[in-house]
Amino acid sequence: MGDAEDKFMKGNLGRLAFVLLLLTSLAAGKHKEEQLDPRLKQIHTIFLKGAFEAIRQVQASREDIEKDSCLKLTEDAEKADAIIKVSYTPGGTEHISTAAIAVPGATSLQQIQPYHTALELSVREGSKTKKIWDKHIDLDRAAQSSRAGVFRLMDLLRQDACDGR
Repeated sequence: MGDAEDKFMKGNLGRLAFVLLLLTSLAAGKHKEEQLDPRLKQIHTIFLKGAFEAIRQVQASREDIEKDSCLKLTEDAEKADAIIKVSYTPGGTEHISTAAIAVPGATSLQQIQPYHTALELSVREGSKTKKIWDKHIDLDRAAQSSRAGVFRLMDLLRQDACDGR
């Protein structure tokens, strides 16, 4: 091998080592972000507050939500181990609205309007509350009508708080 080829190989090997080191550090940083607050495992009763329609949907499905779960809904915020704030925004975080487009020989595109749903779980720390868990999801209208975003988020909460139950 010539001197130029040798430098080229060493340069590529150095870049490869740098990329591997960078990927390893990014993976380690991501793992830290996903760690759950240990207080989440100590929560058994939750009180819902926030968007009325989303709360009504959860309360109407209370039996299904509580079935085989460590989490139970309560009507009294003072008796709850944690408070869940439900926010539900038709139109999503970025309101997407497209007019129906009629193309000859094709079906028209329907209006796209995502639904942004978020859950924030907070625990009491003295006279204040501290958020220890939050997730959000954007769903299109079809997914919203078949299984609301709030139910998907409640499933995620149960997985994190109840070890998958």
